[in-house]
Amino acid sequence: MNKIVIFAGCKESKILIEKIASSYIKEAEYYIIYEKEEDIVKIEKDNFFYYKISFFAFDIYKSIFYKDINKIIIFIKNKIEAEFVINKIKNFSSIVFVKFWKNINIPFQNNIEIIDNIELITNKILDHLPDVPLFARDIGLGIGEILEVEIPPHSIFTYKTPSFIERWKNIKIAVIYRENKFIIPNRHTLILPNDKLLLIGEPERLKSFFIESKKNLGAFPAPYGQNIYLLLDMQLNQKMISNLLKSALFLHRKLKNKKLIIKIINPTLNFKLYKLFKFKNIDIYTDYFSNDYISTLKNDIEKYSIGLIVTNNEYFYKYKKTFFEIKTPIFKQGSESVKKCIEFVVLLQHKMLDRIAPALFDLSFQLNLGINFLEPTNETKDLNELKEYLKKFAKVYNFKNISFTKTQKNPVLKLLKRQNICLIEPFIKPPVPKITEIIHPKIENAYIMLDKFNQFLIPIK
Repeated sequence: MNKIVIFAGCKESKILIEKIASSYIKEAEYYIIYEKEEDIVKIEKDNFFYYKISFFAFDIYKSIFYKDINKIIIFIKNKIEAEFVINKIKNFSSIVFVKFWKNINIPFQNNIEIIDNIELITNKILDHLPDVPLFARDIGLGIGEILEVEIPPHSIFTYKTPSFIERWKNIKIAVIYRENKFIIPNRHTLILPNDKLLLIGEPERLKSFFIESKKNLGAFPAPYGQNIYLLLDMQLNQKMISNLLKSALFLHRKLKNKKLIIKIINPTLNFKLYKLFKFKNIDIYTDYFSNDYISTLKNDIEKYSIGLIVTNNEYFYKYKKTFFEIKTPIFKQGSESVKKCIEFVVLLQHKMLDRIAPALFDLSFQLNLGINFLEPTNETKDLNELKEYLKKFAKVYNFKNISFTKTQKNPVLKLLKRQNICLIEPFIKPPVPKITEIIHPKIENAYIMLDKFNQFLIPIK
């Protein structure tokens, strides 16, 4: 049987004894040392032993500590008495010391655990303040390795899977709390607005995640990655290389990525390219040994924390399966300059659109372009709900540069007549051949027919 000593030196110790008696009476023997009757409650049980002794009378009560004591609790509010007791019994057993003062002489030993009363109260108040990280302090190591965070509707992590977040941030989602229920997540679980996540991981990574989860617009390409990536095969003609570089540099200036990563395969001399070496936030790597586009792309995705890939139609369709499998946002360059783009156009006909809403509005905000949603005339319940969701999302950001346009004709044919627009689409399937889309048109493949426009393809994970 466990043997526990309690130094009861405050009115709160009376409550502690009552709780022990009501919950754990059969679990151990309790030796209670006290000075004042008002600080204790006497439990009439065989395993409760009381000693009314001055805390300074160590020679009188020290014999108790030769009973193979497992735990000592020092619950004394008088600072001088508390210091005396802790320094006298510091080597006897495992000790829990309740600290009521900011400055007190407590031995720094592995067997002494300190419960800081001031810290507990202030932390509890902090826990009730909005947008303050809610770290677990009473379980585990108590160093911030467990965090509860609520995902706001505008968060970049809404409609992402736990596996996506775990891979990106190297943290573990243990539980999702939703509508007063808890969910043990699996790889198919989606994180919804206002979900509360219980996270486990390195304290610094959890702090980083908390900050990212609360960010407003202006985070893309996060959460997909931190950098923009351009893989240049120098066997392309000079015009294609020049156009890709211009698009990558434009996006690098406009978006909140950390770096532009340019990877070169099949290297040749290109003076325009090598002028970029002088910029600190542009990294250029030349691979002299590999000329394999697919293996280079796959290896670099994780290596460089890629959040957006810049490519063109030729390479996108040539390696379409790989581009789909890597599940990373893609900027696919069209025949028009991205600098001349006057608005984003989104086909409001896909149920997956809500999952890319954070990225959609983020791109619109950073590139300072309005969004025109093209909606069909035949309204459905799902589309009406999607439309309302997008309006609410825009309202959260006070985002006013948004419009909805009904289209009676085929939206693809209507769009082909336009110029200088940029498309944003959910990337949910590998692209089919253009002839297939002509014969059997599907809305999720509409971007295939709109190759002349610059396009952002956002993966659904």
